[in-house]
Amino acid sequence: MKSKSINSMKLQSVLILSCLTCSLFAEESSIKIPEDIVKQQPFFQVWDEEVPTGQVVVAMDGSVLVFKGHGSGTDGSKYISIKRSVDGGKTWTEESKVGDMIKVDGDMSDDGRYPNNNWTGLGNVMVDEVTGHIMVFMTTLKTAQKLFRSKDHGKTWKMEETQIKPGKDGWTPATNGACDPGVTMKYGPKKGRLIMPARVFPEYLNKGKNKKRFNDLYAMALYSDDRGKSWSSSAPFPIGGTGESGLVELSNGKIYHNSRTHMRPGNRRIAYSHDAGETWVGEHEDDELFDGPPDVYGCKAGLLRLPYEDRDILLFSSPGNRQTRTDITVWVSFDGGQSWPVHRLIKEGPGNYTWIAAGRKGTPSEGFVYLLAGKDWMARFNLSWLLESNHPGK
Repeated sequence: MKSKSINSMKLQSVLILSCLTCSLFAEESSIKIPEDIVKQQPFFQVWDEEVPTGQVVVAMDGSVLVFKGHGSGTDGSKYISIKRSVDGGKTWTEESKVGDMIKVDGDMSDDGRYPNNNWTGLGNVMVDEVTGHIMVFMTTLKTAQKLFRSKDHGKTWKMEETQIKPGKDGWTPATNGACDPGVTMKYGPKKGRLIMPARVFPEYLNKGKNKKRFNDLYAMALYSDDRGKSWSSSAPFPIGGTGESGLVELSNGKIYHNSRTHMRPGNRRIAYSHDAGETWVGEHEDDELFDGPPDVYGCKAGLLRLPYEDRDILLFSSPGNRQTRTDITVWVSFDGGQSWPVHRLIKEGPGNYTWIAAGRKGTPSEGFVYLLAGKDWMARFNLSWLLESNHPGK
């Protein structure tokens, strides 16, 4: 009797997803949800995870890696740690050290908002899908010209030199940890290029000569054609006052760049690159994706393209409440960010920064989405669960 009940529930889940598929794409018959998603059983799990500052990525062998930045800025106490899961997120190792932070020179202003103690923090993370190497960057408002590299899917780490080149405007970007992880390009003449979001703080790097705080900062990207030994700066994101962005490559080779607004009111800012991340065009304000409460200058969000080669299925995570940084929600796009017809609440209550990653095909992580939240929790779920019910935002 119990078996029949379970089978009935499974059939009901498939029917719900099938109906949702029909309703979403009645007018777009050429667009279909992949069949394996429709047949997939919904899965959702959330747990406590202390996150001072964080990043989450999935290594090429399927190991799920959670990075955290620690320390108060005194010698020996500031470091990056890692937790690993090799079974898709069922169990986790104890935290181990990636390496100690370093100091950079003090060529920054100090207006009290960002004390000039010269210590780096956890920066961006990049998985090179060509070599399998993982790179972890360190940064303040000014970047460090060093990174940690792992050649064994996150088991061991070694610090090495890197070269981050300034842009044409003369500013050197920060590999900021509040930006999303980078991606490896899979399409077009620059296939294999590494590209990651970054940001520039000209007013802070100008020794206090232009105290407009976030007004003049801007999002941009760094790209590498030598497996991360050196990085070139893209043109600035076309809209100022932006930062803490995410980017993905679409199946047509175009780069979709989604940025926090900071000092500009309104929804998320979007731009595209047709030259593998070197310049940006088509800037506009998204019609649907709001940028957190309007009185706290936006909020860092998470952006992800799911690994379906011929379908541009994107996920976007952010506070789902327009009034406060609460109720982390994930939105789903099936057309490369043109529309976001589905969204679901992940966890009620406090929630601000989020990072999001997808599992790897042929590994225990396959089919899972991993979301790390800056309010000390983490979740894993699948697209089937997201599509199970289209909850209204708050």
